[in-house]
Amino acid sequence: MGDLSWNEFLSQAKQFYEISQELGDAWILQEKDSNPPNTFLKISQKIKNQKDLVNVEYHVVYSVSYQVPMLFLQAHRSDGSLLDLDAVWQLFMPETNSEDLYQILTQMDHPVLFRPFMALHPCRTAEVLKQFGEPSKNQVLTFISLYGPKVQLHLQNAYGLATKYT
Repeated sequence: MGDLSWNEFLSQAKQFYEISQELGDAWILQEKDSNPPNTFLKISQKIKNQKDLVNVEYHVVYSVSYQVPMLFLQAHRSDGSLLDLDAVWQLFMPETNSEDLYQILTQMDHPVLFRPFMALHPCRTAEVLKQFGEPSKNQVLTFISLYGPKVQLHLQNAYGLATKYT
């Protein structure tokens, strides 16, 4: 347990989306086209930084290389301008050693949209997901629960109570 096939990811992303709908949450299941792996989960929220509100769009996509979910994000100031890498680091990880940041949160091309996004690096995701004694029935939900808080993406506790999928 820890790594996923594309079909497992897609099934679990759809289950997560169903939970979101039941809870009245704002997640979207975005499908670029019917070719794999062109479907991902998406949500936006506003975060207050020192100067103003920042609009952050999060995408949970499938990493073909690592066979795990992966979290991408873009952050925009209230005037619509995109935050650069340093500003994103300051927003989400101000306490982290700058040498370690490139290994945690870095800029790379979105695997579906093919444009630059910030991404939490997936190199240890499978290992982290395997560390749970009882395997999760929905690793996408587990992934978002574990990795989301690192970039101020928090799920309602009710997601964990959806026993049909957890």
